Amino acid sequence: MFVISFFESEKEGFLNFLYNIRLPLWVLQEHFWKGFSFMNNEKYMKIAIELANRGKGKVYTNPLVGCVIVKDDKIVGRGWHQYFGGNHAEINALINAGENAKGADLYVTLEPCNSYGKKPPCTLAIIKAGIRNVFYAMSDNNVSYGKEVLKKNGVSIFGGLLKKQARILIKDYLEYLKNKPKISVKVAMTLDGKIATYKYESKWITSEKSRAFVHKMRSQYDAVLVGTNTVLKDDPFLKTHSKTLKNPVRVVIDSKLELPRSCHLFDATVPTIIIHDSNITNIPGYLNKKGIILAPIDINMARKDFGIIVRKLNSLSIKRILIEGGGEVVASALFSNVVNDIYFFIAPKIIGGRFAVSSVGGQGVEKICESLIVKNMRVRKIGSDLLITGSIKNKNE
Repeated sequence: MFVISFFESEKEGFLNFLYNIRLPLWVLQEHFWKGFSFMNNEKYMKIAIELANRGKGKVYTNPLVGCVIVKDDKIVGRGWHQYFGGNHAEINALINAGENAKGADLYVTLEPCNSYGKKPPCTLAIIKAGIRNVFYAMSDNNVSYGKEVLKKNGVSIFGGLLKKQARILIKDYLEYLKNKPKISVKVAMTLDGKIATYKYESKWITSEKSRAFVHKMRSQYDAVLVGTNTVLKDDPFLKTHSKTLKNPVRVVIDSKLELPRSCHLFDATVPTIIIHDSNITNIPGYLNKKGIILAPIDINMARKDFGIIVRKLNSLSIKRILIEGGGEVVASALFSNVVNDIYFFIAPKIIGGRFAVSSVGGQGVEKICESLIVKNMRVRKIGSDLLITGSIKNKNE
């Protein structure tokens, strides 16, 4: 008894392979040609690829994925990953198919996931629906044993169907997987280190050129993160403000889910992740909508270790994070030793005032020897401002 994953090669290569190993005709009929053909399989996978493309510009950092469900040579379910944080393609197709999914074949452009992230594993839904065969185009090294779990539960798996076309479909996702985690802090402050007046006014400290520079910076990150106070005081959009640059996912730490529904972050134009205390059970109704993802954590532990927030975002496919939060969020991240590099924009202005908001809050260090060390510092002029960049020296170095 053996299994051949026959879609990994082109059709001609596969036929030559069959010829060379001289399989008996009855084996071919029994195991390969009964009930399906290359032509039909490719036809259905092409439809899945077309469906996947409908999610363009809406799902990053997730991959584009499409799915069709076929029974008795008729499509009974269609679905695709529609937006970041939404149902996976398989789930949407299964919902569309309903009871017709039982005993049907499922064609999907990427191997079904078997891990808990923003949504439960697709493998469980596929098994529960009674799918007979699963055909996928590309394996996904970012999932955990999807095909193995399906096989173990009696679902036949066939991989590599239209693999080249599917690879082109998810090229951005494959590049994303190569990225190493990166946490950056961006601060816009005056010469005396203030980010707002004692009345919390902060628009605008830096020049228009500096702000345009930051807008472009955002496109290089998976997410931009701020705290509750920044949203309440500034009500930012946190976008690139560009028709050509991609917008990052927006992340806000709102421990008690108290931000008003009128906030720009809730406008559904860009996905928004809300980090909140896991003890909060009364979720405001306006947060249960497309484009908003709730991410519960132990907020008290996170105040001591910002790494908890970073790891939570990593589990949601967010690896490159630009922190634009206020002084308290910046301090928490810096002194939790999770920050890789900094971008401090310094405007030629002096605010003064003991109650004006400082760029780095928190309790601070007790001794100078406990200070964070910035290395590889560089200075450049942007408009009327100075931009100081550098990397944070690891405590273990």
